[in-house]
Amino acid sequence: MALTQGMYSVIARCSNLRHGAIAEFITDEAWIHRVVEQTDPESGRPRFELLDMFEKLRVASYPHYRFDDVIWGVSAAFVHDLPLHRPPRGKVFIAHPKKRHNSADVSRTSKTVPEEDVVRIGKMSLTSPIRTAFDLIGQLGEPEGFVALERCLRRSAFGSDEGADEAARFGYPPDTLGLAELCIAEDFMPVLGRLSKGQARAQRLLSSAGPLSESYAESRFVYNLMQLRLTGFSQQVRIRDGHTVIARVDFLHEKSRTIVLIDGFSKYADNGVRLIRKEVRQFNRLLELGYRIVRLSFDEVTHLEECATKLFGQAPQLRAFIAPRKRSGARQSRT
Repeated sequence: MALTQGMYSVIARCSNLRHGAIAEFITDEAWIHRVVEQTDPESGRPRFELLDMFEKLRVASYPHYRFDDVIWGVSAAFVHDLPLHRPPRGKVFIAHPKKRHNSADVSRTSKTVPEEDVVRIGKMSLTSPIRTAFDLIGQLGEPEGFVALERCLRRSAFGSDEGADEAARFGYPPDTLGLAELCIAEDFMPVLGRLSKGQARAQRLLSSAGPLSESYAESRFVYNLMQLRLTGFSQQVRIRDGHTVIARVDFLHEKSRTIVLIDGFSKYADNGVRLIRKEVRQFNRLLELGYRIVRLSFDEVTHLEECATKLFGQAPQLRAFIAPRKRSGARQSRT
């Protein structure tokens, strides 16, 4: 498989005898096995995890980086494992103080990145994760940038993705939101202050970001709430029946007694019928306690209009909690 100019990755054994000359290069059995595991057996298409790995290899193997080149945007996001939905693939995105160039392999933009926002991994220079998240706002749009900001904030608050997963399993510390505010002040605001443009928009998105979204889809729902101006939702809430915890729900609007659950298919694939039965028991009890439950699919949360239609259709009482639009004068004075 061609990665970039003159660079290839061997992803399978070939039975064609005429290709025997390259057989000696097929030495990484673990890599070939990984490719097979992450390829859909029916369609033959690589899964997203494998496609993301190919992009990392593309970035790492590009042979013609120049002095002062900084990998940025989507390419840096792949390296930093920031979540992306249907990102552009096949090119390396590079920032350079003076040069610009586009080819089948690279998109080099005339762009200066402050040294404080550059990290080095091996021979690569690339934007830091937080700077990358801010850059994605302009490159891919607000939703993608917001999701990346939330992932960076989650990592800052818990130290790593693994630390965040552990907190999710054993319970988020009571000071989590306060810790996130401290991270924003110390880690994010200095980077925001160095942006040459788009600071007002970046500040607006950052002000709504939190550390509790456990998936891309949950972050997109938080962004949708911001766009819909819906107030009063809390994340990762434990609901009790007396002294017993019935469930921890993705989103709770306490005043309207509305629960929003973001469906993910992987958990059912991993845990099967047992989890489905457990959730049925939980949902029945929540309904008995007077909660209204709205389940949103990944496709619904990634389309604002579909999300709003289902949310207000199944929980019309939420319309009472839509904040009024701010006047343009007030918005300008804040910027």
